[in-house]
Amino acid sequence: MEAELTLRNFPSKPDPSISPELVAVSCCRSLQFVDHPSPDDGLRRIFPFFTWECRKAVTARRGGDVLERFVEHGSLSPALQPFMGATRIEVGEGTLTPKTQTRGDLVSFPVKVHGAAVLAFQHSSGLIRDRVGEEPPITDMVMRLEQQRRPPMQGCWLVREVLDVRHAFAGDMGNAHVGG
Repeated sequence: MEAELTLRNFPSKPDPSISPELVAVSCCRSLQFVDHPSPDDGLRRIFPFFTWECRKAVTARRGGDVLERFVEHGSLSPALQPFMGATRIEVGEGTLTPKTQTRGDLVSFPVKVHGAAVLAFQHSSGLIRDRVGEEPPITDMVMRLEQQRRPPMQGCWLVREVLDVRHAFAGDMGNAHVGG
């Protein structure tokens, strides 16, 4: 119910009056319910809220410029797939990194994604898991937003990065030590 309300209230374009929290939660919900109300509508909703660089990064440099290509390649993105169909998404409290001379303020949100039920028996690649009936995977992500400094988006919060903690902070933080 809360997710549907978030989707209904998600603005159609960025605006300086929209808080970074609302952008982060709305983007997460749009990806969680990516096919609501029609196929790929969640990707269409988030397109204007992702920076050009972020759109390029999550689509392997294939979908940053045009909405149709973003939708086509975003649905296959390893950075976005954990969100799609997730049973639950928890967005934590943001951490502010003050602006510098070259960029606006950054806010980083920890995001815990409880995978889609289908992932209990199938890998995201489609291959069947060895042990059917396991719990769906939980993926720790970081969604980083940047407040834009230049017109026409001046003052708007846009998603700058969507990072899987396992890969983004390897050897630094967020990873449990494995092995001896």
